[in-house]
Amino acid sequence: MFGFLNKKRKSLIGMDIGSNVVKCLRLDLTGPRPTLTHFGMADLPPEAIVDGEIMDRELVIEAIREAADRADLPNDPVASAVAGRAVIVKKIVMDKMSEDDAREAIYWEAEQHVPFDIDDISLDFQILQDDIGADQMELLLVAAKKDMILGYAELIRDAGFNPMVIDVASFANQNAWEYLLHHGPASDDLDGEFDADMDSESRDGDDSAEEAHESSETVALLDVGGGVTNVHIIKEGIPHFTRDLPLGVANFLEEFQKQLGLTYETAQRVARGDIDGVDAQLVTEIVHAVGSEIYDGLEPSLSYMKTSGESDGFDRIVLSGGGAHLPGLLAFLAERYGVPCEVADPLRALNFEPDLFGPGEAEELGPLLTVSVGLALREGV
Repeated sequence: MFGFLNKKRKSLIGMDIGSNVVKCLRLDLTGPRPTLTHFGMADLPPEAIVDGEIMDRELVIEAIREAADRADLPNDPVASAVAGRAVIVKKIVMDKMSEDDAREAIYWEAEQHVPFDIDDISLDFQILQDDIGADQMELLLVAAKKDMILGYAELIRDAGFNPMVIDVASFANQNAWEYLLHHGPASDDLDGEFDADMDSESRDGDDSAEEAHESSETVALLDVGGGVTNVHIIKEGIPHFTRDLPLGVANFLEEFQKQLGLTYETAQRVARGDIDGVDAQLVTEIVHAVGSEIYDGLEPSLSYMKTSGESDGFDRIVLSGGGAHLPGLLAFLAERYGVPCEVADPLRALNFEPDLFGPGEAEELGPLLTVSVGLALREGV
């Protein structure tokens, strides 16, 4: 996205710097199927990053180094991502023109859609439809504050690594999910295709695989993080809507502690799906109550798409992030929307040695690693 690889890589490190956890992994991209060779993660104090803004550089650098040490990472190039209020993803309509002319005109158009000083942002775009009638075309506009992009890049450099690309976290999430559809063992049971990848290419599948997965499905990718849930809605592989809900795992943990009288550590265990020794019915009620706020937050996005004629509703919901295993959340969303709801598992599309993870750890951590896998799957052209 904001910067890109200038040649095909033999390996790439995906580094997801979240608000609670830094996740690092390395993929070997030389074979027909990517191989996960290194993995490590480290916790971040809650005050280190708030809504994507770096509040304590030294704490974040320390966590990056700790995760890298645990992974025993080599000094390969790094792809990382930004998220939060300083990132804007929006579909816009502008006069029909060539891509080169659009690149010149996009800054003038962006001034009408981006709530930041145009000199303070980095811009990228993808032409979604080059002719929608009335001599106009539709674009996907992506903007992020320069100081955020530079800040993340400097963190990675100061931690001893070479940042090659800074992506948008929701696009990395989509990249991992689309790759699993085309290459994962369960791909025959799913649908979808990704066509627009913002100046970079994910690993190419063959044409027959792409044709097999063509679909008009509207899919909601929900990344339930520590303090924020990112909503990324795609149709036919094209992003239609992206927004952040100010609600995450922390909200569930707070209610577990308050209503069940649990310690923070036990509440974390419950959030990971281990409800042994606690009131299972009350856990379900809490998850439904807090989950209703996610449902309410999704409704404006869905109403917008219905009003604009883009979609009548979701056809599928995919949960990722640290909250993907919250007990009962998957079933709650599936019931409320009446559509299939699944947990992202990007590791199913990768090769890795069994001893890279502990017993049951790969299944538990898979949803948490969606963004880092999507980042590490990127290649230059």
